[in-house]
Amino acid sequence: MSFKVLSTGLQALFQDRGRFGFASSGVSSSGVFDRAAAARANYAVGNLADATVIEVLLGGFELEALHPATVIFCGAQSLIKVKSLNGPDKDALSNTIIDLEAGDRIFLNIPDRGMRSYLAVRGGFKVEKVLGSASSDLLSHIGPAPLQAGDELHIAQDVQPKPWWPTLRHLPLRWPLQKTNTLEVVPGPRADWFSAASQNSFYSTVFEVSQDSNRIGIRLNSANPLERVQTGELKSEGMVRGSIQVPPGGHPVIFGADHPVTGGYPVIAVLTAQSSNLAAQLAPGDKIRFSKVTPE
Repeated sequence: MSFKVLSTGLQALFQDRGRFGFASSGVSSSGVFDRAAAARANYAVGNLADATVIEVLLGGFELEALHPATVIFCGAQSLIKVKSLNGPDKDALSNTIIDLEAGDRIFLNIPDRGMRSYLAVRGGFKVEKVLGSASSDLLSHIGPAPLQAGDELHIAQDVQPKPWWPTLRHLPLRWPLQKTNTLEVVPGPRADWFSAASQNSFYSTVFEVSQDSNRIGIRLNSANPLERVQTGELKSEGMVRGSIQVPPGGHPVIFGADHPVTGGYPVIAVLTAQSSNLAAQLAPGDKIRFSKVTPE
């Protein structure tokens, strides 16, 4: 083993890029919610793109290194504290490559902005795969269980054939979160289930992220619920990450990484890949608006 988990915070999950090809069996791809942040973390430490990382919700996560290791946290903007066994304690920020010695402890604080941080270790974490993936799917209950204090973690050998080390040890921020964030969408297959006024309202309204949000879906609230022009039942249809369903109450729901593979409410729009990554970092109370783009 190479690490011991001392604290997990609210939630810490093993994740990789996901398990694909099982939607017909009712299993979603799952995987890291913020794909860009996880990919960045793996690339920074010279890992293969599909190396397993740990997705940490908010913060409060602490590990003890039992062997020397090189790690990085990417995603949410957080302060990181390293308590060294044989030297002075150190503070670092997210997006900083950190070398740990045996006995060092690393602690991830609650982020200033964002929700999810991705911990990559050089080599990746060694995890038994289910259906070809090490991802924890909270909806289907497939994959490894959430991490717990006392768990012992092992390092794999998922490194690039020609590993590299950047001379820049602190990577620039990928994006700044704003007071009101704009998410880009393409019109959905059931946009015509809504009146022209409701469609215009969808793009002009500032929505607030509900506390009732998770990896399965991000619920949005507003003062003016969207109204349908078609009120009949819709047969269940296939769903993808980033689909924005509108239940009868009129408050949109963004499908997250662990979304169900089918849904019976009309999809008014679908997030772009980049905006799906940004959605993973939205906290309860954050404000968003939608901007229509043309699919490429």
